[in-house]
Amino acid sequence: MSVVQTSIFDKFAAQGIPLAIWSSILSVGGGLGEIFVNHDARMHISSEHALPELLEAHKRSKILTSLLLLASSASGALAYQQTKDKYWLIGSALMLAGIPYGFFLEDPVADQLKFLTLDARSEKAKKLLTSWGGIQVGKLALATGGATLFYWFARR
Repeated sequence: MSVVQTSIFDKFAAQGIPLAIWSSILSVGGGLGEIFVNHDARMHISSEHALPELLEAHKRSKILTSLLLLASSASGALAYQQTKDKYWLIGSALMLAGIPYGFFLEDPVADQLKFLTLDARSEKAKKLLTSWGGIQVGKLALATGGATLFYWFARR
């Protein structure tokens, strides 16, 4: 590895703590926005309008959310590399856990909702739409846990 590559990596790795803090704040902020703005609005309109909007928004947001969680996790790992404090790795794992959480919990609900768009007024559609908020709260809890650990150990 050349000297230039080593120094660029070292400069990037030295920014692990600020990157971990800011990317985790963005992840938590995105989750709060999804729950308190988007989901709240969906619950106050009819299901026939809410379902297509939810499915379209989910396609866009799952990529952005996954990238933010991945960035938070990677920067937490860089902070661990810098400090050798194992709690950075725990925070990174919490952030990274949001990605499979979304894959195993969000995506199956979104797939079920795709099939219910023709029958959007059904009770099952309303129940799945309501459960979407709970799934988002779980994902937010993982990100908040990781962000809290990052903040707590950045202050030490």
